Amino acid sequence: MRYLSTVIGGAVCGALCFGIWPEMWKSYGIMGGWLTAAIVISICWYMNHWLGLFWNQSGQIWVDQGWSVASAGVSWGLVRFNSHFAQALPVVGCCLVGGALAGYAAAYVKRNNPAFACPSKPTVPEAGPHV
Repeated sequence: MRYLSTVIGGAVCGALCFGIWPEMWKSYGIMGGWLTAAIVISICWYMNHWLGLFWNQSGQIWVDQGWSVASAGVSWGLVRFNSHFAQALPVVGCCLVGGALAGYAAAYVKRNNPAFACPSKPTVPEAGPHV
């Protein structure tokens, strides 16, 4: 059931992004895009993360809305412009390479920056006779 709620939450987020965003951008220009970004992503974040529609197991890779918006964007482009999936492969490949490079960069920064180090546990004095 948790997988189903994750799929539904991602589908709603993708549908809202590609159903509302282009129309708002065409109607109101840059301000429409910014306004829609603030409203749609806020509503989707609240629904998926705060209410818990997305299922993220602890210790596992965290699946966020970016994957659902990206897959909805590819699907929307294929249907809207009557394209073939092979035409989207270069962009999908660039996104995967960019995501992998960003993941390696984040891991490198986390590993080498002391600000990301695990906090050390405070030492507790041993219990014993007080002199």
